[in-house]
Amino acid sequence: MNIKRLVLGTAAGALAVTGAQAADLPVVVEPIDYVRICDAYGTGFYYIPGTETCLRVAGRIRADYNVFFDPDDDDFNILGGYSQDGSNGYRFRARAYLYMDSRTNTEFGLLRTFTEIYWTSQFGGNLGVTLNNAFIQFGGLTFGRTQSFYDFLDASYGSSQLFTDSLSDTKTNLAAYTFAFGNGFSATLSLEDELTRRYGIQGGTYQGSRIPDIVGALRVDQGWGSAQLMAAGHYVEDIFSDSKYGFAIGAGVNVNVPFGNGTQVGIQGGYSQGALNYTSSGAVAPYGPWDATVGPGGNLNLVDAFNISGGFSTSFTPTVSLGVQVGYMYADYGNNTFDVNGDGIFNDDLDFSNFDVDAFLGYSPVAGFVLGLGAQFKYVDTADAGSGSALSAFFRAQRSF
Repeated sequence: MNIKRLVLGTAAGALAVTGAQAADLPVVVEPIDYVRICDAYGTGFYYIPGTETCLRVAGRIRADYNVFFDPDDDDFNILGGYSQDGSNGYRFRARAYLYMDSRTNTEFGLLRTFTEIYWTSQFGGNLGVTLNNAFIQFGGLTFGRTQSFYDFLDASYGSSQLFTDSLSDTKTNLAAYTFAFGNGFSATLSLEDELTRRYGIQGGTYQGSRIPDIVGALRVDQGWGSAQLMAAGHYVEDIFSDSKYGFAIGAGVNVNVPFGNGTQVGIQGGYSQGALNYTSSGAVAPYGPWDATVGPGGNLNLVDAFNISGGFSTSFTPTVSLGVQVGYMYADYGNNTFDVNGDGIFNDDLDFSNFDVDAFLGYSPVAGFVLGLGAQFKYVDTADAGSGSALSAFFRAQRSF
């Protein structure tokens, strides 16, 4: 029995020693790659693990509740049916936005990508997806979809909630190069998708795209504000008649006013011939809108137009802000050989003008959350088809994060 106990005790001791030695062996632990904050480009950026690329992911939820009015009570269809009998008198709309901004420093300069996608639900739950921005920037180069380099104020002061104000506010596919001179001065040359800027040819048919729009801009951004001179070429070709080269020119200035809280005032104007979208990407008329008309003998006549738009924004308190934008646009189609309005009269003198006001009053009880009231008013006057106006008032709740 003593021998048996001795053997068992020895074995137990050996196991204890073995367990102790095993416990003392080093343990291989997988390294943990913690997310690092990237503060070189502002708040919200972090390094993608295992890379030197900084990424910021953001989002926004917006809920709008519209009521539509026809102040003239004339059923004048100037906003896609919103102001005539049989159309909807209100609209509930929800949008979800996703933003992704990546930036990487390279030996050749900054490499950046930016993506903006939003999903829209409105009018009984109809769903739509919009790729608003998707571009790459490398040094001074820009490739992809973004705001046209012709645009300056675009919708800076208004909501553009229902219609675009009387100015150029267009997202397009482009390839551009921006040269920075220093001290805030820069020059940009951009090739942009001509199809994005097309309206139509009255009495004719646009040829398939042949030449992209050529856009040039001179810009300055400094502490006092910003200013820009811009020009664009737009090729107009009718399949059955003629072809001409249209153009647009414009200028604008935006000033930081030294009173109030973040107060800014801006104004811009432009002239176009055969490129109406550059004068007003929200142009509305009971006929057209067109870039050109086909006259006697198949001659192509380019449409002349001009616009002026201005606005301001300010914050009355840290939580209450106001933005207002006012615009005017006039387009002259000239005389043509078609009975556009079906009244039996040919050689109609066709022209129209848009006047619009866009305002939004916002209240932000906490950072990133806005409750607001807005309104848009548009009045359209034509030489041969009467005039009319429409009004949209809305309430908005918006959360950005």
